[in-house]
Amino acid sequence: MESNKKEGGIVQLVVVLGLITFICALLLGVINGVTADKIAQNAVETRDAAMAEIIPDAEFEDMNTAMSADDVAAAGISLPAGRTPAQIDGVYKATKDGEEVGYCVQVEPKGFGGNVTMIVGINADGTVAGAKVTSHSETPGLGAKSQADPNWITQYAGQAADGQLQVTKDGGTINAITGATITSRAVTDGVNTAAAYVATLG
Repeated sequence: MESNKKEGGIVQLVVVLGLITFICALLLGVINGVTADKIAQNAVETRDAAMAEIIPDAEFEDMNTAMSADDVAAAGISLPAGRTPAQIDGVYKATKDGEEVGYCVQVEPKGFGGNVTMIVGINADGTVAGAKVTSHSETPGLGAKSQADPNWITQYAGQAADGQLQVTKDGGTINAITGATITSRAVTDGVNTAAAYVATLG
C-alpha cells in the first residue's frame, strides 16, 4: 500500500515537472517569436549606422554576398601566414553622387570568446576607410575594448587595404589591446578579409 503511494507520488511529480517544462518552453517560444524581429531590426540599424560612420554621406547597395570562412579561404583569399580568413556576412557597395567610392563589408572573425561582428570600410583608392566592432562576446575590460575604446580601432583607417596587416607582436604595425592580443588579431583578420575580398571585385 505504501509502495503504491510512493509510486503515485513519483508519477504526480513527473507529470507536474513535465507540465512546468512544457509551459516554460511555450513561453520561451512566444517570447522569441515576439523579440526575433526586433533583434534583427536592431542588428540592421547598428550595421547601417556603422557603415554611415565609416563612409559618410554614401548610399549603400547590398551585393547579396555571404561566405563562410572556409568558402573565403577556398576563394583564394590569403591572409598573413598562420591567420584565418573571417566569415563574410554581407558586402555593400558605397556610392556618392552615382560614383563608386568603396565598399563596406560585414565580417565575423573568431575572437577569444567567440565571433566578433564588425563592419570594415574599404576606399576605392585601396586604403582602409575604417572599421567598427558592432557586437562581440570578448572579455570585459580586455577584448571588449575593441568596441568600447573608439580610439583603438581608428589605427586601421588609412592603412593599405592589401590584406596583410598584422599586430606588432607578429611584426606588423597594429598596436594590440593590452592583454587582448587574440581579440586584436581577430579584428585585424576581419579587416584583412574585407580588404582581400574587395580587391577581387576590382
